[in-house]
Amino acid sequence: MRKVTVLYTKIENFFFENKGNMEFLGFFRISIGVMVLLHFLSIISDFDNFFSSQSIVPQDIMAVFHPSWLLTFSKITSFFESVGVAEIAVIFMTKTLFITLCCTIIIGFYSRISAFLLLILQVALLKGSSFFIYGVDFFTSMSLFYLILLPSDAHFSVLRFLFKTKVREVNFMPVKRMFQIHISMAYFFSGFDKLLGYNWRNGESIWKAINLPYANRDFNFDFSWMADYSSVLIFIGWSTIVIEMLYPIFVWIPKTQKTWMVLTISMHLGIALVLNLYYFSAIMIIWNLTNFYFEKESAPVKLPVFKRWFYKKASPASI
Repeated sequence: MRKVTVLYTKIENFFFENKGNMEFLGFFRISIGVMVLLHFLSIISDFDNFFSSQSIVPQDIMAVFHPSWLLTFSKITSFFESVGVAEIAVIFMTKTLFITLCCTIIIGFYSRISAFLLLILQVALLKGSSFFIYGVDFFTSMSLFYLILLPSDAHFSVLRFLFKTKVREVNFMPVKRMFQIHISMAYFFSGFDKLLGYNWRNGESIWKAINLPYANRDFNFDFSWMADYSSVLIFIGWSTIVIEMLYPIFVWIPKTQKTWMVLTISMHLGIALVLNLYYFSAIMIIWNLTNFYFEKESAPVKLPVFKRWFYKKASPASI
């Protein structure tokens, strides 16, 4: 019975003991806001080709691949058109709203509300146009969801500056632990899925990836020599499997945490440079840094002698 009690206490402390610092809140909010904004701006010139009634793939065809209850941009457009608002006006308002919500998240002005509205808008845009989405869009949705759960405005935000609000004792650890477990499981099952097949174990997947028609277009690295050194492809394939599958173990151990983060971030930098998946790599690097870089508590700031004397003598009202 005592062992059960001790185990329960450890689990409770793991999820609810308020430790670490709040800097990750500001980092996650700002970096995700900037990343989502840049991603949207990168496709804004092709917005009509993806989401309007004149899209490359007709909306009625894409409607076959999502449930009827799902809120999509085409339904939003149809609703506004029924009350006399033209599609071009709806598109302009959507672009403006998307950019505005990203900016309010970045500066920390009611970030939870902004993330909630942006999540609805993002789902309406992308889930209704499923032919054009890929991994980064799913992780963007999840990131906005975590911004809703976390008290993101509690650190380095305009909201605190404007209203001079004090930092409340908010226990963010349950959400952060859920976030950490989430990324750990994501990496493990990604690596496990690669292990089940033979394409990653024999390096075939690496060879196919670096020779995709849309890959390696920015830097044009010469990988032709790898055809004569298949062992390099096998090594890269197995390295990816090992890094991902062992992530839930070594990233939690303080002595190996930094090493495994460097390996994981290096893997994503390689994906960005070779496969040109910049936004996917960026969001995964943000997730890694958010969850495991800010683990140590912030050291107290040492004030100069004069300031220490001043704050000691001054009353709270005078300050």
